[in-house]
Amino acid sequence: MVIDCHVHLNKDDVNADKLVAEADRLAIDRLVVFATGYHRGGPYNRDMLAAAERHPERIIPFAHFRLGADTADRVSEFARQGFRGMKLINPASDYNDRGYWPAYERAQEEGLVLLFHLGVVAVHTGNPLLDVDTGRMRPVHLDPILRRFPDLVIFGAHMGNPWYDEAGMLCRWHKNLYFDLSGSSLKKKKPEFFRELLWWSGQDQYKDPLGRDPWEKILFGTDVAIKMMGDVKGDYERHFEALDLAPELRSAVMGNTAAGIFGFEEG
Repeated sequence: MVIDCHVHLNKDDVNADKLVAEADRLAIDRLVVFATGYHRGGPYNRDMLAAAERHPERIIPFAHFRLGADTADRVSEFARQGFRGMKLINPASDYNDRGYWPAYERAQEEGLVLLFHLGVVAVHTGNPLLDVDTGRMRPVHLDPILRRFPDLVIFGAHMGNPWYDEAGMLCRWHKNLYFDLSGSSLKKKKPEFFRELLWWSGQDQYKDPLGRDPWEKILFGTDVAIKMMGDVKGDYERHFEALDLAPELRSAVMGNTAAGIFGFEEG
């Protein structure tokens, strides 16, 4: 099974037909989809539910949760509506702010996956008053959250770019922390960089708490316009070849790990 774990639904295609058609062409079975561009007139959470209802076997809907604005009760509302997780970005303070913990606790109780944007955020000059601080979204801020809520499943976007070392070490220590390689990392970093970053691959004494190889903690994610999804999928495949990654680990990255998290039958 191939699962794209990082997909934005843009304002020009809120019914997701184009997205699913491209997934068909690329042999992508399911897609974790969330809204994008609230401040630029993009789709909203309700559009995610509509897209999932239109393509129930293909789209895994995630809601946007606004840290510092939405309450823990909003988390339960999302769960009742059928969302499988929430996307978090641009917090009002560091992700590990204790004021956010009621929301994280509720997500753990409701069984929702949290997808945190990590690292650099794109600069949108059209709204200079938007309160964005990349430093609030460092991977290390996830550490106290995972220690306090060990059953909470977290997806970290972009392998923490540019704080890869933080992401790599946290990945080894926390059983429910996973990272995607979406964004620019597969373009700017050579395969050998990821071999060094995930240095404990093949070393039995240094595996994660559940005895897994680091590549079993890495997720396929594109995070690009529909027309560029194939290019990103090719980047993953080229890195796999260069690293001579075992077939079972390639399958884990491309979807089998995510399938287990969401309760789907592996491919």
